[in-house]
Amino acid sequence: MKYTIMTGLVCLGLFAGAIQAQEGDRNEVTVSATGSFEQSTNGNGIHQSAENSAGVLFSYRYFFTDHQGLEVNYGFSRFNQQYSSLNAATPLSLGVPANTNEATASYIYRHAVGHRLTPFVSAGTGALIFVPDSFTSGGVSGSKFATPDFVYSAGADLAVSRRISLRLGYRGHVFEAPDFGVPGIKTGSVAHMAEPFGGISFHF
Repeated sequence: MKYTIMTGLVCLGLFAGAIQAQEGDRNEVTVSATGSFEQSTNGNGIHQSAENSAGVLFSYRYFFTDHQGLEVNYGFSRFNQQYSSLNAATPLSLGVPANTNEATASYIYRHAVGHRLTPFVSAGTGALIFVPDSFTSGGVSGSKFATPDFVYSAGADLAVSRRISLRLGYRGHVFEAPDFGVPGIKTGSVAHMAEPFGGISFHF
């Protein structure tokens, strides 16, 4: 966990520093705490859900106009994926602890630039990577599961000073429900994860 957080900070810092040297005062770096609330899904006779969890999100934004920009994110959380059978004749109850990594890029639009409260919306894509603890189900060992991720968000920045603001918002993820390469727990369904977040932003 500590190594993951440090890696995210270093990567964002280097990227932001390189852009700043060329472009000037159009950059933002944000560190946020997140909550992860994954919607349950059904498919192939399997019910899949997940425990609620907390995580961390590192974000970098570059604005090419006053209102429009690009955002890249790295997020980390850890929670259990739960699987159970919908058929009483084939009982199944399995919990899989897994690290969840997010790498996404989004277009972002912000309004009321220069005011104390600046709302924003964004939409983009990337990947979610679920890395499970070792487990076996039906004679098959689970492995890392990567899936495309459609992500959208809305929120607002509350200025504390010219260089610092507080950020509150909501992010939504749409992705394939993880199965870790195990056919016996594959739902083949689309999952949605709600991710409220709050953090502190630095503008430079």
